[in-house]
Amino acid sequence: MKRFLPSALLILILLVLSSPAFSGPMILTYRSPESSLDHRYDYDNAALKLALEKTKKKWGDYRLVPSPKMNFSRAISMLKAEELINPMFKHSASNALCGDLGYAPFPVDLGIVSYRVFFVSKLVDRKLHTVTSLENLRGFSIGQGYGWLDVGILSNAGFNVIVIPSYESLFTMVARGRFDLLSRGVNEVKGEFEAHQFLPNFVLHRHVGLYYPLPRFFFTNKTSNKAAQRVYEGLVAAYEDGSLMELWERKYRPSLDFTSFREITFFHIENPYLNLIDSGYKRFFIHDQQEASPASPQPGAPFNPDPATLP
Repeated sequence: MKRFLPSALLILILLVLSSPAFSGPMILTYRSPESSLDHRYDYDNAALKLALEKTKKKWGDYRLVPSPKMNFSRAISMLKAEELINPMFKHSASNALCGDLGYAPFPVDLGIVSYRVFFVSKLVDRKLHTVTSLENLRGFSIGQGYGWLDVGILSNAGFNVIVIPSYESLFTMVARGRFDLLSRGVNEVKGEFEAHQFLPNFVLHRHVGLYYPLPRFFFTNKTSNKAAQRVYEGLVAAYEDGSLMELWERKYRPSLDFTSFREITFFHIENPYLNLIDSGYKRFFIHDQQEASPASPQPGAPFNPDPATLP
């Protein structure tokens, strides 16, 4: 018995020391903005911190460190190369990306980014008021960033897509008429408009838009399974206790009100890059115009957001 006690005590000590609380903080890398005017990741990084706070009791402490500045294409390359410690970068989910990387299968912005509205020049704004069908809308070119999944979605739907490597250049070029439309999520546009309203002829169009399902997950290295699991558990916990919705309202409600988006006619197009992904993420969508109602529009059909399914 005397010989047994020291062995049992040693095992207990080893178990305690190997727990998250005694192994030091979990380091995670968050996405830095591309410029001083870039606030796209404010909500994402706040949601990441919220998820980590929700899981401190189980997983222990954490430390967040910033990534280098990079565009989407470079960010994906760094994830694949495993150059960063537990990176958590939000990207649009796709069959390819979910196959190549680790990820937390939770739609970080709760699916609202599926509603797309357009920054345009004043001339194009007037022309868009005559659009009555998806075929009409296809007559306008759309600018998008290099590496964005939207490029493939829009091209697949028959649009002429102009790919631009610099995020900031997109706003200048659409204002100057280098392409007709800059498609952005309805939750993103207020801050972007305020940051670029100094541009001559730069306006937000409020008559027609596009809808395609666009879940966005936190992606990480293939080897960062524990970090991905922790973030997923934290986001689910925050969703269930209402704290994620509070953050969502605080960060995104002003942009939704700014667009008056329930008055916009959206044309539904398909996202062909989701068929191999587990559909469990859909239960977290704050809206699901594609799935929630028997009267959901078919691809190409126009609709207005349903107040019963949207906040």
